[in-house]
Amino acid sequence: MEIVAFIVTILCLSSLSSGETGSQESDSKTQPKDSGNSTLIQNDEEERTERGDGMLIEPEPTSPVSDMDNNYNYVLTRLAAMDQAIHRLNVGHYTLDVKVTQLLERISRLDNKLTEMEDSLQQVSLFSKENRKEIGRLEGCQKGRRVGYKCFMVYRVYATYADAAQKCLERGGRMAMPRDRKEQEALAEYVRAVFQPGNWPVWLGINDLRSEGLYLFEDTTRVTYFQWRKHFLSSQPDGGKRENCVAMSSDDGDWWDNYCDRRMYYLCEFEA
Repeated sequence: MEIVAFIVTILCLSSLSSGETGSQESDSKTQPKDSGNSTLIQNDEEERTERGDGMLIEPEPTSPVSDMDNNYNYVLTRLAAMDQAIHRLNVGHYTLDVKVTQLLERISRLDNKLTEMEDSLQQVSLFSKENRKEIGRLEGCQKGRRVGYKCFMVYRVYATYADAAQKCLERGGRMAMPRDRKEQEALAEYVRAVFQPGNWPVWLGINDLRSEGLYLFEDTTRVTYFQWRKHFLSSQPDGGKRENCVAMSSDDGDWWDNYCDRRMYYLCEFEA
């Protein structure tokens, strides 16, 4: 047993000595042989960059870029810019189309409003005309002279025969049309009272515009009673085809034929 223990002891000592010798040889191999090698190692370490986590990153090798690559990249950049511009143009066109549609809708609504307003204005104009006629009729009967179922009113405004006829219609009446002696005498007396002591002719609703010598009232009915002036110096009618409209003298009530475009006062009649 003592011999075995001795042999084990010798083997352990020999193994320990061989391990120390190996470690010394390895250390001698790792040490730099000269200063040139150490300089190269230092330069190599300086070229490395350190990342945030402490690890070193080898720099990537760089290679020169060719003209073809530059042109290709330029074309790609321009195409990308054109694509963005086209996209913005499409967005703007869509926005404009929406606004145009909204504008057309507003114009349509405005047109409907204008149509409604025109209808309202027409109704107001119609009501105004009707009111004016009613006011004219009331005025004619209150301020004029009532004879039977008619009211006569003198208007001291100069007008041609056609204008006088239109104004009488606008007031809700017609030009005065004395149908018989009774109406003629009452009308003559009224006109004489309005203009005395002067003599002012006034238009009546009588003319022979359709046919010479065929005298008609303003409502196209034929005149059957006449009050022409009879005098040895100037018997009426004497105007022939030149004087086709009839006026009445305010002093005696006689009728005279006159030029229809002559301006003078006029008489209107209204239903009582």
